[in-house]
Amino acid sequence: MFDLSWTEIALLVVVSLIFIGPKDLPVAMRALSKGIRTVKRMASEFQQHIDEMVREADLSETRDQLNELRQFNLRDQVRRAVDPHDDIRRHVESNTASQAAEPGMPPPPDGVLDDEGPAEEPYNARMKARAEALEKAPVFLPPTTALRLIEDVPHWKRPAILPPEIALHEGRRVPIMTEGASTHGPQGAEQAMTTEKKEDEHGRI
Repeated sequence: MFDLSWTEIALLVVVSLIFIGPKDLPVAMRALSKGIRTVKRMASEFQQHIDEMVREADLSETRDQLNELRQFNLRDQVRRAVDPHDDIRRHVESNTASQAAEPGMPPPPDGVLDDEGPAEEPYNARMKARAEALEKAPVFLPPTTALRLIEDVPHWKRPAILPPEIALHEGRRVPIMTEGASTHGPQGAEQAMTTEKKEDEHGRI
């Protein structure tokens, strides 16, 4: 109970002989044994009370549930719910084995890939084009703004509210057919020419 070795017990006996004396030693031994029995009885009673409290509180089920939670494996539970009979796993393994057994495709002959398809552009062609465009852009513009404006240039159109550009042809002012003017067709060009004639007449007057 007290985890004492024989040497420690012998030492205790010698000390008790010295301090208690040989006459009172039997009485002390009986008192000590009686005290040890009392302590053991109290410990057993305490253990019984604890067991009764556990049974009354039904903590055994809680202990079992805690053990189940400790041994819970989420991967196995999901696998059992999705594939309880292992059909999917066997199907995947069979497909993998069949694919491994099939012979591989022969490599294409030399020169086939080179003859087919257009030639690939260098990987840095776009970067070079952007760098050249940035060199032509104004210095005060940020690089991102300059690149955005350069990419939007092909989509720009002349506003319809602006008058057409005029050029002299055989002594007469003739509108130049730009993108904005061409969208209006020949009628727009004729109207512009009529307007220019009227302006010339007013200028002569």
